[in-house]
Amino acid sequence: MKLILRVDEKTEAERLVLVCTIGLLESLENDILTIEDCEKYLFSPYSVQLLKKKNLDEKVIEIIELGCELEDVQSLNPDKLSKNIRELKAQASKQLKVIGLSENQYDSLHWLSKE
Repeated sequence: MKLILRVDEKTEAERLVLVCTIGLLESLENDILTIEDCEKYLFSPYSVQLLKKKNLDEKVIEIIELGCELEDVQSLNPDKLSKNIRELKAQASKQLKVIGLSENQYDSLHWLSKE
C-alpha cells in the first residue's frame, strides 16, 4: 500500500513538517515511539538534505536537525532528554504559529493525495 502526503506550497510544506514534528515529539515524550522510530520517519540527515533542497525555512530545518541530535542526547546525557524533547516541541509549536496559514489556505488543506 502506498499513501502519499502532498503539499504544493512552501508554507504548507513547512506546516506539514512542523505538525509531524510535534506529533513525533509528543509520541516520543509519552513513550509511544522511540528515537529510532522518529529517525526513520523524519529526524534524519536525509530529511534535512531534502528540506534544504526544497528551500524550506531555515528555522524549520534547524528544528529537524535538533531532532536528529536527540539520540546523542539520549546516549551522552540521558537526564536532559525529556527537557530537550519538551523544548524542541515548544520551538516547533512556536514556529508553526509564526508561519500561519497560506494565502490559499482553503485550496491547499488536503495533505492526502489521490495519486
